[in-house]
Amino acid sequence: MAVPARLVETNRAVGRGLPRVPAAFTPTPAAAQALRGLPSLVVVHAPRGYGKTATVSSWLRSTDLPNHDVVWISLTGTVGREQFWTDVLGALAQVDDDVVAGLHRGSGTPASANSPDDGPGRGSAALVRAVQGRRPLVLVIDGYDRVADADVDEELVELARRHEGLRLVLTTRSARPVVSLARAAAPEAVVLEASHLALAAELTHALADAMGVKISVDAAERVGSGLGGWPALVRVALATARPGPDGEVTLDPHGLADYLRFVLRDTDDGDLILTTAVAERFTPQLAEQLVGTARADLVNRALNRLTRVGLLRAQDGTLSYPPLLREALNMLLREDDPVRYRRLSAEVTRAALAGADGLDALEHALASQDADLLTQVVESSWACMLAAHDPRLHRAVADLPARAVATNATVFALHHVLPGQPPQWFLEALQSDLPATGPALGRLGDPDVNAALLELGHALLADGDLIRASFAWFEAARHPLGGPVAREATAGVALATALLGHLRTGERWLAEPAGRAAPGTGRVASVTGQEQMTQEPLGQLQTVAAAVVPALTSLDRLEDLGAAVNLPDVSEGLSWLQAVVVYNRANRALFLDGSPAAAAEVLGEIEQQLDRAGGQPRLGRNLLGACAVDLCLASGQLARAREVGERAGPKWWEDGLLRSAHARLALYSGDDRRVLLLTGDAFRLAPVRPRIALKLALARAVAAHRLDQRALSLEAAHLVVGLAERTGMIRPLVLVPRADLEQVIGEVPGAPALLERLDEAHAAAPFPQAARVERLSMRERAVLRELALERPLPVVARRLYVSESTVKTQVRSIYRKLGVHSRTEALERSRLLGLLP
Repeated sequence: MAVPARLVETNRAVGRGLPRVPAAFTPTPAAAQALRGLPSLVVVHAPRGYGKTATVSSWLRSTDLPNHDVVWISLTGTVGREQFWTDVLGALAQVDDDVVAGLHRGSGTPASANSPDDGPGRGSAALVRAVQGRRPLVLVIDGYDRVADADVDEELVELARRHEGLRLVLTTRSARPVVSLARAAAPEAVVLEASHLALAAELTHALADAMGVKISVDAAERVGSGLGGWPALVRVALATARPGPDGEVTLDPHGLADYLRFVLRDTDDGDLILTTAVAERFTPQLAEQLVGTARADLVNRALNRLTRVGLLRAQDGTLSYPPLLREALNMLLREDDPVRYRRLSAEVTRAALAGADGLDALEHALASQDADLLTQVVESSWACMLAAHDPRLHRAVADLPARAVATNATVFALHHVLPGQPPQWFLEALQSDLPATGPALGRLGDPDVNAALLELGHALLADGDLIRASFAWFEAARHPLGGPVAREATAGVALATALLGHLRTGERWLAEPAGRAAPGTGRVASVTGQEQMTQEPLGQLQTVAAAVVPALTSLDRLEDLGAAVNLPDVSEGLSWLQAVVVYNRANRALFLDGSPAAAAEVLGEIEQQLDRAGGQPRLGRNLLGACAVDLCLASGQLARAREVGERAGPKWWEDGLLRSAHARLALYSGDDRRVLLLTGDAFRLAPVRPRIALKLALARAVAAHRLDQRALSLEAAHLVVGLAERTGMIRPLVLVPRADLEQVIGEVPGAPALLERLDEAHAAAPFPQAARVERLSMRERAVLRELALERPLPVVARRLYVSESTVKTQVRSIYRKLGVHSRTEALERSRLLGLLP
């Protein structure tokens, strides 16, 4: 049944009787553009919560519209054709005398759809008589989807097309014939769909501001896009969000799930939405499988509807829900039907495995809580998960069932190495040249387990996780009978520990024979004999380690290398190890040849490889990126150094090697405070990653000394001397200016011997003199930003509300602090230092 009609005489009392517009509501630009004037027919078609009623009410409250009256009818239950026209004509009977007279015209009583002379078109004819000879009447049918008879659609479109005095506005949640009829039969008709009502980032931000929620523009974009622009859901999200720093917000998924629970009960597609939202991405075929129906046409029509309204996004043949919406839908299903959620997750896992999508399979295997399925996913796809740095892999490995760990060699290796850090006994042994034995563990020594550990070590080395790679190979090398796997693992330990900076450990493991020590003896004995070993072909890791480890250790000690090392022939899967050779050759050019020209010769090759970094594992990117920064720095190309360093990867902060290169760049650019920011973890890294810790500590000691933070400088200097003495690495000491080095370590015991070794090696500093930059004030930074926009000084003065002479004084101060003499030089220097983008 219909709610009693409400008449609004818009031009006499604006808004009186119209539905209330929610606080902070603003129509979308698309809706505002379309709803100009009084179109003959307006159809607003969108799901619940898209602001259909609010959009129409807000439009009809406008004082810019021509003279008109409004009759607003809200349908709250399903009605047939006769009941619909009864409600419409009954509402019209409450309008002013002119309309009532029209209803009586030609009849002794007010028109009614239930009158004895009713027939087809009786209600529409009475409506036509009611609006004849008077100013336009806007008839709003809110909830038009509740009209059961689709024949009414054609009647209404024909009325709007033929009768100038009548304006029809229909809001509907379902796709009715009136939507297509309006486009075809009434050229001036307006059809608004969900895409016209969805909230973009600007409106989401404006809505948040009006609601008193402080949110950044970027956060507003994430909220709006993550919820598909669904207006009511965005409003719920903002109303229940917890504000955070810098305009970020934390959404409450429970509040979103509660709203969705209410909405989905009122839509025919609710069950399909909940079912398909379990999958991060899905095809129509998978949707049919999940829904469990043989009627593919029904599923496809529903998916098309959801795509049109923007709740589904199509890409590369797959469909997906906006991420925040999907998260809320999954929470709703987990709360209301956890068994079904787990069953659907298992189905999606199997589909992802069939499509060789290991990352997608992992998420759903975890959600399914099916231990056997999770084991299958991890065993088949762990390598791609590791290469993608997916943190869920470590969680999955920790959750694997004990029976799988006990019986599956690959699962055992992953479970033994990946979760958490390597055991404390191994980390302590790593600092003491890594003895050849460790605590006994059940399956270690099983040939299948050792082969799995060897493969895992390869993947971890490529990923830049040198400590875990060392641990995996160490465990694989403990086989008492030696063999090819043990020999390869032994070479892997040598290579990984040398890259970490444990030079003596790398050399000792490279020299070890094929056999392993008897457990607990700590001694290495050859099982096959050295003579037989020399007759067996070397494995690929042995070949690489034999070439790289001596070259790397000699370079770190600043000893004569002779000819540069080249990468031996290896399989295509290990070709990325060329980056290790390039790293060695680049540093040799810097520190042994001592020639900027020799350094520049290698830079082009490195930049070409960085441009192909998509196929380069993380260790390769980090090694090449660090080399590129140093080579640019050596030739005075500071801006280029920053560019190539950032090109190496957005996560360079996480890798100490690349970060140490950025710290050197900041040091030679004069940004000493940034150096302190980049080097704060040098002491934590020192025990097991001495190469990186030594480089970070050197930059930190010099920067702290320049900033007159003597205690901090002395602390870092002690770490520098201690690491250099323990590891034998003295090459990093050449990375800072000699004068600074003598000042910061001069008072530390052992420093004179280190400086003497540097003199004996005849290693000159490869980098130019470091710049000294004073810190700019906030006002000077503001002036600098104006200069970057190429504004004349008088304009800068007006924009900053100061005199032109004040601006000139600040410009001179900027030049002095940056050590430059022109605007061009100042801008270039500022971009290098990160003061300007």
